[in-house]
Amino acid sequence: NCCGFIKVLPNKGYEFSVTKRGNIVTGLQYDVNVNFTHYKNIAENIDGNPLTFISGNASRLSNIWRTQAGQPISSFYGYQVDGFFTTQTEVDALDMPGAKVGSWKYKDINNDGAITGDDATFIGNPQPDFVMGFNLGLRYKSFDFSTFLVWNYGNDLFNYTKYWTDMRVFVGGVSKRVLYEGYDPATKTGTLPFLGTVDGSATDGYTDFIRTTSSDYYLESGSYLRGKNLTIGYTVNPALASKLKLQKARVYIQAQNYFTITEYSGPDPDISIQGGDLFMGLDDSAFPNPKQFLIGLNLTF
Repeated sequence: NCCGFIKVLPNKGYEFSVTKRGNIVTGLQYDVNVNFTHYKNIAENIDGNPLTFISGNASRLSNIWRTQAGQPISSFYGYQVDGFFTTQTEVDALDMPGAKVGSWKYKDINNDGAITGDDATFIGNPQPDFVMGFNLGLRYKSFDFSTFLVWNYGNDLFNYTKYWTDMRVFVGGVSKRVLYEGYDPATKTGTLPFLGTVDGSATDGYTDFIRTTSSDYYLESGSYLRGKNLTIGYTVNPALASKLKLQKARVYIQAQNYFTITEYSGPDPDISIQGGDLFMGLDDSAFPNPKQFLIGLNLTF
């Protein structure tokens, strides 16, 4: 599953930027800039063999990425969670390692009655459908206002942090989901499966299988709308500035990352690419971009 070369179709898409300036009313000026980027890429050829692929691992989960001909580079790979085993009859009907009532049931992709490596499949793509930026500036007399927004849409993130908090591989750092969203035998519903009671070195095959396999449980939407920057300023009247022996004086307040709208459950959907182009979109406890609120003073002598 390694290769000598990769041929990738050129990034195909489009990018444009629109800027407009003018007056809303007398004395109130504005400038608006909108930029939009959309692209797609597909791995076309890896060593001349359509079955050859490049895989990538997280620290404790294998093969969470796969780059293969016909798929976008750095695609996510793993099993699809198909509900729970709710009865012993369901357990007996599907050959899955360590399966029991209350455990996750992986989807039998090839319908052979057993869960094997052949049932792992492409489950997501870390590359967004588009990224859009929006700049707005306003000026009225001595006041100025500017803001910059970013809209990132359509990508998946692999929330690997949930491995540490939800799979109970350590005694501490367990999420509330383990307590409140575990499988309920009374209602036969839940989010998390039965995992056994032994931390880290479980003895039942099911727990070992779930804890060591990539699945779409970790995948989440990485879309977000974020206010990256906002500034409100006031420039002191030139006559007053002159009396203070200044050429110019301006006071301002500034906010960075001042709001984020997202469905992502991690601390920040705006994570950096880790490991290069073939290993994108992994959130392994990435440090979030901090909110900042500043007060500043610009003086020109």
